[in-house]
Amino acid sequence: MVPENNPVNEEKYLGDKKNNFFIYENENNKYIYPLIKFKNTQVKIKRLCLVDFKGDAIYNAIELQQVEQDGFTHYIVLLGRNDDDTEIYYTKGLIINKDSYTSLLNKVSLNEVDLIKCHFNVTEKGIDVYLSLNDKQSRNIEFKIKENKNKVDFFGLIAPVGNRSENPDKFPIIYLKKFNMVEQKGTEIFVKIDGENLIPVKLFPWCNFKRIYLARYSNFNNIKDLNNDYEGVIEPVEVTVNVNGIKINNCIYLVEINNGHPEIKCVKIIDSNSEMKITFSPALPDIISLKANTEVQGHFSICVDEVKGIMGGVYSVKKSEDAIIFKMNPQKGWQPMPGKLWMKTYFWNCDIKIVGNKLQVKSKWSRSEIISTYDKLKGK
Repeated sequence: MVPENNPVNEEKYLGDKKNNFFIYENENNKYIYPLIKFKNTQVKIKRLCLVDFKGDAIYNAIELQQVEQDGFTHYIVLLGRNDDDTEIYYTKGLIINKDSYTSLLNKVSLNEVDLIKCHFNVTEKGIDVYLSLNDKQSRNIEFKIKENKNKVDFFGLIAPVGNRSENPDKFPIIYLKKFNMVEQKGTEIFVKIDGENLIPVKLFPWCNFKRIYLARYSNFNNIKDLNNDYEGVIEPVEVTVNVNGIKINNCIYLVEINNGHPEIKCVKIIDSNSEMKITFSPALPDIISLKANTEVQGHFSICVDEVKGIMGGVYSVKKSEDAIIFKMNPQKGWQPMPGKLWMKTYFWNCDIKIVGNKLQVKSKWSRSEIISTYDKLKGK
């Protein structure tokens, strides 16, 4: 298993496609509509570590997250159960939304606790992390990982958390920019429940030609929701002369003018000195000015900072007399697990009615089939 930072050759995949201006009615337009949106998650995950293990009747995985909310650092622990439920533990003062976890993990329980004892550091030798937590059965959950690497080589990937979602309400882009697997050689590691030693799972494929545990961590993340489900009105936003970037809420829309019609080339969001951007080829058309019975098809690609092509896909915009159907489907990416690419099962459908110069919108994500590479990996 050799990680691939850029699974999409963005320059080749996008090409330099342009919309023919004959697709538009003659009248010019001065408005765009922010149909494509990135949204920040409720808590910012600064660091995370996940370890899988065998030997317990209830649990099979522990994830420790170091998060930030309103300038304060907190910790969240996710305990993966053998019955596919997930128990979530968090410290008092942290505000979290159960629905945001349910849409990804399906079945969850939230548990507020007074104390999560832990430390979480990443050094030039690798990860140094420890956790001690009492669960709702009053069992002590404990793990420690301390690497002793000669060199730490990080890589990036979109975490396949969305693979488990049965009823998604957004597309989760959980980009772990400084990600690594825990090496077996030189690593001090244990997982204990009530003092009983459990067995950390060893992964059969090598990573970068090194033997590894099914334990992984990330030291820098950019996590966004793409196109949360929405039903309501989208107001027009005026495009002023010589303005390339238009800020609407948290997003910046980069606009190109095609014979008097504004087209959206890119949408980006900048947060904590890290940028996520989606680029369309051809640019998203001026949808309100499209001629009836016109369809535009194209590709899109997503990048984070200097890392281009972390994911790619296709889109289409089709207009009838007074309605528009806008669709998106991720198609290309990289995953560190066997089986079909989970991203391809996500479909975004946006039904649009034109009411004056406003849009009445109903958008929803769905999945064509639930492919559980997570379960395959565990031999279920």
